[in-house]
Amino acid sequence: MADKRKHIVAAAGLLVLFGGLLALATVFDLQVSFALAAPNLAEGRYFSTSFLCNLVEVVAMAPIWGFATFAACILTVFFHHRAGVARYLSILFFGLSVFTGSSLLRDMMKYLLQILDRETVMKQAWFKALMAAFGLLVTVLVLALAGKWIQAHMRQLLPFALAVACSCCCFLFVELIKNPVGRMRFRAMHYIGDYSYFTPWYRVSDARAQLGSLGFDRDYFKSFPSGHTFSGSMACLVMLLPDLFGSLQTGKRKALSYAIPIAYTVTVAFFRVAAGAHFFSDVLVGGSMGFLAIQFFRYLFLHRLWGKFEQ
Repeated sequence: MADKRKHIVAAAGLLVLFGGLLALATVFDLQVSFALAAPNLAEGRYFSTSFLCNLVEVVAMAPIWGFATFAACILTVFFHHRAGVARYLSILFFGLSVFTGSSLLRDMMKYLLQILDRETVMKQAWFKALMAAFGLLVTVLVLALAGKWIQAHMRQLLPFALAVACSCCCFLFVELIKNPVGRMRFRAMHYIGDYSYFTPWYRVSDARAQLGSLGFDRDYFKSFPSGHTFSGSMACLVMLLPDLFGSLQTGKRKALSYAIPIAYTVTVAFFRVAAGAHFFSDVLVGGSMGFLAIQFFRYLFLHRLWGKFEQ
């Protein structure tokens, strides 16, 4: 009963904190971006001139692809040891692991090449082959080096893999929101020198309809919510590990499992605003969506359905 009350109080506290920050973001979005992003933007250049902002743009999405790859490897091992037709599902998850593993590097290279204005490289056959080879190499290494360990700890790792997979799949909601809302990025407004296209997060923007005929990139109108911050928040999947392994339940280790991923997510959020790629409300909502998805599937698979995996 005491634990339940503690969880309710914690949830209420987080809700109040989120509501307060969103209210502040709603009022001061544009001012925050002027203060943090404008100094890092140059006339006639879309991307930030800050090395740290660009570094975060390149690497921030690594957690979602890294965890997705590991989860796919766990499910590959799980189905490989099943009997009958279910065993063939291991081939599906092996292929999924290769895809997510290749996406880990491909996403990094995509943003790096965009910043360097070398996007045409991504269309080359050798580039696509290299990305696929990287995904295959990562998958083979994980299965070769950790396959036996995964099988030995399958009771803990199977619910973890399901929680990871479901949390990562919630990224689809970010993409489903971005296009209809069509909020224009701060750096896009800076690039064209017109801030009149700014809209609050809760209003659908017509900037794309007005500027689309001029040939502006679709990326200009994908500010809300922040996909990078959602993906960065997948680092919070580390919080699930103390639930699975008793050796991580000690105060210091458990505290680190919370502090490190939260610090990573906040860092990503800050630099996405500083890059002019997102507003304060964008990163707040994107990061919160990821965190809530993780906590929901943590409760579902690691607590509510835990007994099912022990049978």
